[in-house]
This record gives sequence, C-alpha cells and structure tokens, in this order.
Amino acid sequence: MTTLAANLPRAWELGSHNELPIIAADIIYQGAAVGDNVSGYMRPLVSADPFRGFALEKCDNAAGSAGDKNVKLLVRGKIQLAVSGLAITDVGRPVYATDDNTFVLTGIGSYIGHVHRYVSSGYGIIAFDADIPEEVVIIAIPLTLAKLADGDIVTTYTPGFNGRIKALDFVTHDPVTTASKLSTLNAEIGTTNVTGGTVALTSAACTPLGKIVAGAAITALAAFKDTDTISIEASSTTTFIEGDGVLLLKLGK
Repeated sequence: MTTLAANLPRAWELGSHNELPIIAADIIYQGAAVGDNVSGYMRPLVSADPFRGFALEKCDNAAGSAGDKNVKLLVRGKIQLAVSGLAITDVGRPVYATDDNTFVLTGIGSYIGHVHRYVSSGYGIIAFDADIPEEVVIIAIPLTLAKLADGDIVTTYTPGFNGRIKALDFVTHDPVTTASKLSTLNAEIGTTNVTGGTVALTSAACTPLGKIVAGAAITALAAFKDTDTISIEASSTTTFIEGDGVLLLKLGK
C-alpha cells in the first residue's frame, strides 16, 4: 500500500461533459441522443442501447474507422424534447428513446431520464443523467405448476413508482415429467395486456432442474405509473401434474 507524503496534482474533469469514440462510417449530429453499441463505440442511439448522453456538436466519421473520432457529449442536465403523448400529468414519469430523436413514455427503448417539467402538449423539460444506470427490481414469484388455472396468478400488485415491465422469465426448480402440459403467462398493467412478454410454459420447456423459460420480448404498453397495478394471468392452461419454479418479474425505469 502506498500512502501520500506530499501533494499529488491529479488530472481533474469538471462539469458534465464527456468524449467517447464513435463507430466506423457514421455521423452523429448535434443534439442527437447517443447510444453505446455495447462494444464501447458510440452511435446515433438505437432502441435498447445504453444511453450515453446528447451530442454537443456534429461528429462526422463517415469515412473513418471505429474510434478515429470522439463525439463530445453532455451526460447530465435538463433538455427540452418532443415526447410523444406527454401531458401535464406526466411530471416524474420515465422517458425513453427509440432512436436518436424519438422520445416516448411507453416503456420501450432506452431509458434516458424523467419528465422534469411540462412545457406544452407533447413537449417537456427532461432531466437526464447518463452516468446513473437504470435501476432494476426483480420480483420472484413462486409457482406450483399443478395449481395453475386460467385467470390471475398475481392480482393487482402496486409497485408504487413510475417505471416499466422489462421482462418475465421462469426458472424451473422441480422439473415437469408428464408430457403435453402447458400454460401461457402474461402481464397486465391495470386491465391492459402488455404487448409481448408472454412466457410459454410447456412440459418440454420445464425440464431439467434449473431450466430457464425466457419470456418473449416486450414491444409495447410496458410503462406504469406509481398508482398503477400489475397482474399476471394464465391462459390456455392444460393442467400440470407436477413441477414448480419461480416466475421472475423484472421492473425498471
């Protein structure tokens, strides 16, 4: 262990700016929401990219290789954006980007921040901070498969915050051994079904021990408010004889 015995000047970075390398053969325009392609290079945001900030100026790497140029970013602050469907009652709700200039409240895309202030119909001041990762909560719901029947298996649970349903998955504990059994699980917000996210439980899928049955991708209607309720329902059930596991409900901002 080395301790200081004298002053040590360090390189400090002040403020809320950053510079990150851009992908090959692309242009990021000033004002664009910028995403990470998960290989460490920035690009005009693509839905579900990790959000890295807003471009402070145009970065033209159309003729360059990956990393030849850095895009200058504002990583935190407040920005006025057009947000589809934004109303005066939406202050505090999470905002998502589905590309570098499309912003929505529906829970689909990349989380960028929350509504700080309403400006007018469809416009608001959005508080963003790319250095704070999206918070995720996973709720484990034990399921005895023989007890599944069409209808609610979770009724009107209230998370108590503004967020979105990110995924539903099932982890097998006791494998199913009787063939030709099935049930399809889906999530509702209030009485409206989330689009996608269904978990197809079948005899073949629920074995062996530890098998994960991944839910389908969620494509719409995933956002909930702090007063909204979430229910999980079963349908198309052919009664199981045995088997159990845990349904994982993944919630985020």
